Amino acid sequence: MRRIAVGLILAAAFLSAAASLRYLFAAEFMPYHAVVAGRQWAAIEPGTQTIILGMLRILAGGFLASGLALAFLCVPLWRGERWAPWAILLVGVAVWGPTLSVTLMLQAAQPAANPPTLATLALLVLIAAGSLMAMFAKRGAAPAAG
Repeated sequence: MRRIAVGLILAAAFLSAAASLRYLFAAEFMPYHAVVAGRQWAAIEPGTQTIILGMLRILAGGFLASGLALAFLCVPLWRGERWAPWAILLVGVAVWGPTLSVTLMLQAAQPAANPPTLATLALLVLIAAGSLMAMFAKRGAAPAAG
């Protein structure tokens, strides 16, 4: 069961890093942002564009930090250290919980926006499932390789 838990957490780490890259290299806000704003990127004032791009970079940094933390926490998780699933759950919920809240807020503001609510929810499910599996895995040495 621990092997599956580690796999789920590594998948969440990979997806977090992928989300980071999407926001890190964005040249403008996301299409769903344009729908909620009711304006295309070109209609946004240059100073506001700079602020938005800065916030996207900060978001990317948080997603990357989350992905790296999840990946590195897989080592103690694999070893069966009992604190690791709790740390993973904390990191995941701290980053992806507010992200889910924002996607729901954007969806409520403009139903046609289509923010990544399901992808965010899927990440939270991976993290919760992996953490719970690890919490209930048998204590003892790490599973044998192979």
